[in-house]
Parts: sequence; C-alpha cells; structure tokens
Amino acid sequence: MKKATWFLISLIMATVSCQSAPTPMRPMPTPLQDIQKAAIRVGNLDRDYLYYVPANLPRNAPLLFVFHGYGYDAATMRAYTGNEFESLADQNGFVVVYPMGFVTSWNDCRNPLPLAARAQNMDDVGFVDALIARFRADYSIDTPRVFATGHSNGGQMAFRLAFELPDEITAIAAVAASLPVEGASLCRVSENPIPVLIMNGTGDPAMPYDGGLHTGFGTELAAFRSTQATVEYFVKLNKLTSPPKTARLPHRDASDPTFVERIVWNDAGKPEVVLVKINGGGHLVPQSENPWPEQYGRTTGDLEGPVEIWNFFSRQRSLK
Repeated sequence: MKKATWFLISLIMATVSCQSAPTPMRPMPTPLQDIQKAAIRVGNLDRDYLYYVPANLPRNAPLLFVFHGYGYDAATMRAYTGNEFESLADQNGFVVVYPMGFVTSWNDCRNPLPLAARAQNMDDVGFVDALIARFRADYSIDTPRVFATGHSNGGQMAFRLAFELPDEITAIAAVAASLPVEGASLCRVSENPIPVLIMNGTGDPAMPYDGGLHTGFGTELAAFRSTQATVEYFVKLNKLTSPPKTARLPHRDASDPTFVERIVWNDAGKPEVVLVKINGGGHLVPQSENPWPEQYGRTTGDLEGPVEIWNFFSRQRSLK
C-alpha cells in the first residue's frame, strides 16, 4: 500500500476515533502530585511522554508504561482510565509513564498496518528502551519490575515489547488486543517466557473475540488470532501444562448483561498467563462507573480494569 493511502486511511480513522471519544461519567480521583510532561531524543526525533511520580517514592520502585490506543493521546488515556493508574501509584509506590504515539499511533507487529507510525517506521521499541534507561537513572526504578499495558493499538504495542524487549519488560497486559495470525507479523519473535494478562470482550465490535479482521470501526486493518489462540500462544511459550483455573467475578448489578471470568494458567516457577474474559464486553478498558460510548460496545460493572492490571503486575518478578 502506498504511503499516501496509508496517510488517508490514518486521517479518516483518527477523525472517527476523535468524534467518538468517550467522556468520563464520574468525578476522577485527584492525584496527589502533578502529572509532568517531558521529551526524549530517539534517533532524529524528540518523543513526548507524560509521567507521574508519587510523593516519597521508595527506591527500587516499579515502572509502569500505559500505552494509549489509536486516534487519541496520552492525556486522553489518563481520562479514559479515570486517573486510576495514578491513584494506584500513590497507594503502591510506583512510577507511571504515558508515552505519546506518533500521530496518535504505534508501530506494532501487525502487517499490514495503515498507520502513520508504520509508514514512518517509528522506532517505538527504542523509545521505550530509552525511557527505561532514563527512569532507571533518575528514579532508581527496580529493573526486574518494568511493566507495560495498553489499549487496542497500545495493547498491540505491549505485545511487541514482549517479543522485542524481553530483557527489559517483566510482564505485559494487553486490553482489546490479540496477536496477528502467523505470517502477518513483522516482529522478531522471542523465545523468552513472560507473564501475560489479556483482557478482551466477547462483544468487541472492532477486534472480534473469535479472530478475523480488525475492522478499526469500519476500516479493515489486519488479520489476527482469536483471543483463545492468543492465550494458547503464551501458554505454550511459558511451558504451562496444568489445567487453567476459572473464577467468575461477583456480579454487581442484575440489570447488567455482562459478566466476567478470570482464567489463570499458573505452574510453580513459570510465568503465569491470565485471561480476563468480559462476556458481552466491548472494545474498551472496563471500569464500573466510567462507561464508554455505545459504538465501543458494552462496559461491565463487575471489573475495574486498571486495578485488575495492577494486581496482576504487583505479583510478578523477573525470572531472567
């Protein structure tokens, strides 16, 4: 596909995404410190990012990257998740970094990928690697506890980091994202096991739970695996052999048609894999009181996505 066509599709999708941007429906918690903005030189480009450092940050604190989805930015990702990651950072003592994608996009593994970050072949992996080095130097972050999560295109970026930066990333959590089908990935595949959480909705209108074409709300992007096949890929990578354990989360509202299952593959001494299956859920980060617009599908009242993600990360330690 020619670059001009990539740009046109990218522009159309950005317009659609911005027009449908969700508005938080509840008062957001006030972080105890200010969010900060900075830039770092990567190659010939200054890359922007937001970051949050709690007061009295302990030495050897964890570092959490939160990647926005396509068509919006780091500040909007904070709003979409209700500032919950900062609140969790205040409570648990870790640094949160919201990197900014190139023209609101990330150069993830999928091929084809008609987004600006791919058209310009942005070194997003190098961007993250440089940020890890900066925060290690400035805040003495704990090298064995560097985590990455993201929504949609940001979740796909987390997959890329798991494959191409395995010595730096301890664990990932991908939301509303699945791996590309075989032959449709540009990433270098690592043989390194890694703890993985996947949080997908069975009613996702953009990335169907059972796989197929990622439609991008009307624009076909790339073929991808089902959620189950994505999970099975990491179960095999991590050499997990025990049967999974399934728990259904408590249901809070009888009028809510969704329900959530947490399915865990976990053998002693091996990185775990967790599937958070949001039955009836859509293409969004679930939060009980922060619903997204109808075109993204249903949210659920049974799960706080950021809390689930941090609870997963908080029990991970590097096995490298």
